[in-house]
Amino acid sequence: MARTTVGDTGPGIRPAGIGSEMKKFTQKQFDKLPLDAWGRKQCPLGDYTAIKSFGEWCIFGGRCSFGEGCIFGGRCSFGEWCIFGGSCIFGGRCKAKSPYWSFVYDPPFETEGKIYPTEQARSYWECRLGLELKGCYEEIEKQIKPLIPEILARTDLTKCERRIIESWR
Repeated sequence: MARTTVGDTGPGIRPAGIGSEMKKFTQKQFDKLPLDAWGRKQCPLGDYTAIKSFGEWCIFGGRCSFGEGCIFGGRCSFGEWCIFGGSCIFGGRCKAKSPYWSFVYDPPFETEGKIYPTEQARSYWECRLGLELKGCYEEIEKQIKPLIPEILARTDLTKCERRIIESWR
């Protein structure tokens, strides 16, 4: 099975598919990308939200955006700040570094670093925590960090909420 690498968009640039002017790849275009000497698919910067099947051993850089119902084979890894559409399927031993997550179920892959709720989930978290969450992630972290032990002592957190809050310790 081919290995795939997708590059990082770089600091300050929006993830693919979020108001950016990046080339949108179809599944057919993705399947035709050439393999390097190590059997990996070197994917240029672009919007991969239309791709549904990526195969095993895929390696994605940071800030990638994936659409609804994507299927990732085993041992895929994702760089920082990737965004996933709903109903994606992840093979065994997939891992993401500081992903954006806006679903009520636990991320179906290992995570490293903070799990970032998306902007669309802000009002949900404000209601659940009884706080007004203003600003960017750095400002929210300053507000939340001292409250984490108190929040984690709550018995009404879902498994997903607990995992997200624990990732911010």
